[in-house]
Amino acid sequence: MAVTSDENVNMQRTWIRLLSVLVLGVFGNTTPTLWAEEPALNLIRPDQSTPLILLGDKESPAEKFAAQELKRYLQKITGRDFKILRWGGGERSRMPADLAKPAEVYIAVGQSELTATLDTAQLGTEQYLIDVTSERLAIVGGPARQRGVLYGVYEFLERLGVRWYRPEPWGEHVPRRQRVTLSIGTTVVAVPDYEYRSTLAGGFQRYRQPTLEQSDQASLWAVRNRLNFDADEEPRFGGRMAPAFDHIYYQLIPVEDYFDAHPEYFCFYQGARRRVNPDGGVRPSNPTGLQLCLSNPDLQQLFASKIISRAEGRTDLDSVTFSISPNDGCPFCECAQCQALDDPADPESMSNRVCAFSNRVARLVARAVPEARLSLQAYSAWTRPPTIVERIEPNIVIHLCLINQWADYTKTWHAPAPNWNHETRQVIARWKQLGVSAVYTYEYWSGYGWQGPLPLVRTMADRIRNYRELNIRGIYNESHPHWGPQGLELYMCARLLWNPDLDLERELALYYHNYYGPAAAPMKAYHELLMRALEQHPYPVHSGGRGMHLVFTPKRVAELGRHLERATAFVEGQPRYQRRLAGVRAGYTFAERVSEILRLKKQTGNEIEMPGWPGRGYYLRSTQAERRYGQLVDWVRTFDKGDAVFDIAPDPPHLWYLQEDILENAVFGFLGRESLLLKDF
Repeated sequence: MAVTSDENVNMQRTWIRLLSVLVLGVFGNTTPTLWAEEPALNLIRPDQSTPLILLGDKESPAEKFAAQELKRYLQKITGRDFKILRWGGGERSRMPADLAKPAEVYIAVGQSELTATLDTAQLGTEQYLIDVTSERLAIVGGPARQRGVLYGVYEFLERLGVRWYRPEPWGEHVPRRQRVTLSIGTTVVAVPDYEYRSTLAGGFQRYRQPTLEQSDQASLWAVRNRLNFDADEEPRFGGRMAPAFDHIYYQLIPVEDYFDAHPEYFCFYQGARRRVNPDGGVRPSNPTGLQLCLSNPDLQQLFASKIISRAEGRTDLDSVTFSISPNDGCPFCECAQCQALDDPADPESMSNRVCAFSNRVARLVARAVPEARLSLQAYSAWTRPPTIVERIEPNIVIHLCLINQWADYTKTWHAPAPNWNHETRQVIARWKQLGVSAVYTYEYWSGYGWQGPLPLVRTMADRIRNYRELNIRGIYNESHPHWGPQGLELYMCARLLWNPDLDLERELALYYHNYYGPAAAPMKAYHELLMRALEQHPYPVHSGGRGMHLVFTPKRVAELGRHLERATAFVEGQPRYQRRLAGVRAGYTFAERVSEILRLKKQTGNEIEMPGWPGRGYYLRSTQAERRYGQLVDWVRTFDKGDAVFDIAPDPPHLWYLQEDILENAVFGFLGRESLLLKDF
């Protein structure tokens, strides 16, 4: 099979001259050859010495690590021993005085006298240049000498067929070959479409405590897949983007520090200034359970001073933001001054008061630290743009949280109205019109409400590609990493964030072949069936996978099971592929058990009105189904050790969404009677 280069990696890149390095065909196991025309560089051949990897004598931590990564994987690919030397230090001093370069083929990594003639002056933090001559391969980042050089190394290794599918060593794919031949030419990568990228925001696991080894593996996986938010802050990773957007009110103005002296800073609720919410609902991560009194001018000054103290003197203000986001799920102040900030035509919306307060803080911060940027989550009762606040200060960025009705994963981004995504597009456009310096999206492409298969690959690709129309500048995915059933989605999200124009079908074909090996064909059928099922589903599926349970009808479960049985037979006696398949199979079993619970509800349930939701619909209550749900939870708890399959702890805090949805129809109460929703069960 002829080997082709991925010519579609354009992601707004500037190709000066195409560097055509070795790329595997769809099946990835052909003899290494190139489609490239002569002249070419024979970088690695059985009949020539192993090329040296050369650094400058004053390499940055990122350049040093890039060379180490290149050495590590070239050794895995070829089985040969590569050496890293410094050119300009001790190695250079042992050479003849008139020798300006090594005598044999070599690889230059980073800024050095060997790469001094390459024009890198205009390259940014994440940009890189790959240059091939008849004598050497050079991979160089920008003058800041940060992570661009690392990304160049990973691009090169990917073009040799390397993939990092999961963080653990058994999740990587490294082809073996004896020859690497490169076309002569230069590639310059442009600034990525998304200035910050996150799909592993929950870490290796969110609820199950990862080991230190797993945490390190997750950081490396993130860096190798060019996620610039999810890795630890280490010099070798070349820095990171660190926008803060957490619920900050209770953290900046702790009730225990300020309430006694200044109760006026706090929420006037049910007739009094309150330390805590008398209605309950206090979350461990949000101990006040209330918002602040946003109209209070002294509070505004204090709040701004806290931000200023965090921002002053920092040299990384181009990569950080400071959160000014309200608390999560808390009542707002009912004092007359705060209510006067609201739009009388829409008093339920808190957007006007939140934005009025944020603007006041932003102006104060801008006077003291003009370069500082503030981050406001558009979330909950303040998701929609304000209606009477006419302008957002330019030092504010918006994190638009696409939760619940703000995203329907069964519909494409440009699906005809009416659909939820249509209103979301309008909301993004309006936030931009108000003058915010950037809009980021806060996504929920991971299973906080659904622990089974979540086939979002094409949904994510559609959004990541189309968000650029509205100049979205960054994407954060609140990850609950169920690596077994949702590993394909976690991986593809990372790849698409780096390159929205990825040849998705080719990359999927490589995944099926590389990850599942002899089970590629049935596993392709398995995943493709799931993706088609989501596209054809008649009801919304949204944040955290809520609504996915109705996809798993008995008929579909049986068909998926047949594909898995075939796959299991194909990998018998092959431990690596069996290990990879085990997590997928656990996700299928989870969905199968949920399907059985729904079938029991239909057969044995009595339809009653949803508790606490008068007028919101009916669900089928079944003692047998409730008992079976308890067995499901007990089974899921058994995965809290060993390989990461479900993001689960002994007492998982996020399963209450699943319980509400499959036992009480909470997610679909607005659609009416559950008995009608379960017609295919």
